[in-house]
Amino acid sequence: MPPVRVSTRTGVILSKLRGGFTLTKKILFSGGLAVFLAYCYFYIAATAPANKPGELSGAQWPQGLIILLEIFLVINIINIIRATPKAERNFSDVTSINFKGIFKNRLFLGLVILFAFAFSLEYLGFLLGTFLFTIAYAFLLGEKRPLHLVLYSLIITVALYVLFTMALDVMLPRGVGPLRDFALMLESI
Repeated sequence: MPPVRVSTRTGVILSKLRGGFTLTKKILFSGGLAVFLAYCYFYIAATAPANKPGELSGAQWPQGLIILLEIFLVINIINIIRATPKAERNFSDVTSINFKGIFKNRLFLGLVILFAFAFSLEYLGFLLGTFLFTIAYAFLLGEKRPLHLVLYSLIITVALYVLFTMALDVMLPRGVGPLRDFALMLESI
């Protein structure tokens, strides 16, 4: 089926090809993103230090951007609904979403690896966390040779460590227990 021009006012050409996103999937994605951004907004508010009255702190800039993103998401949802013909505005295709396919998708698996890296960074430390992350991500992208996985991950980890600690003078997470001791020993060199 050829692409269909849906909205000429916004100049956006939306295509409805086989396997494309339906109204329900677009709204679910935008809604999920809006919920996640709302969580981020309140997380920033809860964890940021108190600022002086009348001053903008470093936490208020991301919150302002999140508010703008939320407004644009609402506008996007309204445009999606407006651009969809009334005959196609049903949510019956929610049951046809292939969740098994979503969980096997490389993009989804990459996001899971990224979130695991972010949440474990404080406990594993930068060195071990980055090393394991790059091995997992390179494997996800198709590298199967163990020597190359380890070698590339080691080179990337060392390069990032040198860049952040020596060139940019950034303190990286050290980890806990013996991982912290190892990171402190490296810093003393």
